Amino acid sequence: IQRTARDGRVPLTVVRAGEELKIELPVSPRRPMLIPDLDGSYPSYFVYGPLVFSTATQHFLAGLNNAAVGLAAGRSPLSVRRAERPAFPGEALVVVSSPFFPHKLSKGYSQAQSGVVEKVNGIAIKNLEHLVAVLRDAQEDFIVFEFAGRRYETPVFPRKEMMAATEDILNDNGVRAQGSPDTLAVWNAAAG
Repeated sequence: IQRTARDGRVPLTVVRAGEELKIELPVSPRRPMLIPDLDGSYPSYFVYGPLVFSTATQHFLAGLNNAAVGLAAGRSPLSVRRAERPAFPGEALVVVSSPFFPHKLSKGYSQAQSGVVEKVNGIAIKNLEHLVAVLRDAQEDFIVFEFAGRRYETPVFPRKEMMAATEDILNDNGVRAQGSPDTLAVWNAAAG
């Protein structure tokens, strides 16, 4: 269909009651996917303490080929929902996209790399922007990250220490910005 489409429409001939009717059916060139392709753009990200979050993309999954068996066995959404459409508008899987940055806050925790964030302080996470807003608006003493699947522990971090450590972690690791422009816009917006 995508090869036949012209200007987002496919010409069709419909036969009803023996009569031919010519119509142009509107079509989309892409099927919306829960785990999309980057299409040449840079991935969005956000750094919070020693954690780096990003939206799961096909490029991210391609880098996990050796871990695919573990993801499937652990019932990770990266495996279970790989070919699905979003369940609701704006849904995206948020992952810990790299190993923890070295810092005393992450000592004692297993790496959460490739973990899909399911909840933060009991709030179900819808997408990366929602995660950033939840972190921005948090008032609790601790931040609790729950991951989907069976493979990950539940790290609990002191909120004020995470906030204070973020700038030092960025400087120590040569990271220029705490997040991509879209996530920083959410982080710097008034609490909602």
